[in-house]
Amino acid sequence: MLKHMLSEEGVSIRLPLFFFIVAIFTAGCTQEQTTGNVVARVNNQTLTMEMVRANSNGVDQLTQDDIRQIANRWITNELLYQEAQQRGYDAAEHIQRKISEAKKQLCISELLENEVYSLAEGSVRPDEIAAYLQTHGTEFILREDLVKLSIVIFQSSESANQFREATLGVQGWDNSVAQFRSNPTSSIMSFRDSVFFTQSSLYPPELWKVANALGMFEVSFPVKTSVGFVVIRSLGQFKSGTPSPLQYVESEIRSRLAMELRQQRYQQFIQTLRNKYTVQLMVANQDSLAQHE
Repeated sequence: MLKHMLSEEGVSIRLPLFFFIVAIFTAGCTQEQTTGNVVARVNNQTLTMEMVRANSNGVDQLTQDDIRQIANRWITNELLYQEAQQRGYDAAEHIQRKISEAKKQLCISELLENEVYSLAEGSVRPDEIAAYLQTHGTEFILREDLVKLSIVIFQSSESANQFREATLGVQGWDNSVAQFRSNPTSSIMSFRDSVFFTQSSLYPPELWKVANALGMFEVSFPVKTSVGFVVIRSLGQFKSGTPSPLQYVESEIRSRLAMELRQQRYQQFIQTLRNKYTVQLMVANQDSLAQHE
């Protein structure tokens, strides 16, 4: 996972923006002003381990190879930037305009995210989602069969059978899951609870037939697959052409409502700013121009 997140292609996408911003706003930093564990240096400019971690896309642990790739890209960017400075490109008027515009857009993005967009994301209520589904139900008709399952995968058939027997007893499914997951010798490899699957998303494929044969809350016998011994509990079956269950489309509806709220809050915020500041528009609209012709 770490290698995938910090592959050469992934880092090359993330880092140029970071180092471009660093070059714009911290170009005057000297070696004496830098604190922290230095990873690389080009003349009097330094890259610290703290800077690397702060811009590593949330990855907690970086390998030496990851750090080396990041440092080499920083060195390349710094070499090019310092050469551009020596040739006077940083003082060019069109470059200064681009820097000013970049700073303006970054500030605008930060303002909107903090004052408008983030507030909208957390404002969507469950009852609004349910109401939206009720009024837009025809937009959420299932195009393929759907099942809702809880799935436990074991390394051994013995553990899988013991687990199934426990779920059929007084403990039930939830207590059995908690007990087996807390036992390091139970050989549980994976557990997923209340997940929706279509035929194409349920792997291995042989599980689809088993899932469709189960009644509501029924627990399957262990199914031997290439990934282990799988025990399934059915939480519902939904046929193609019927309305989607709320939980299946909840995230999509939440995104739609959040987008609508973002647009509303944006318009309200802009109107508030128009009332707060003095605004003058010196260009006539098209209708006014036509009248004077």
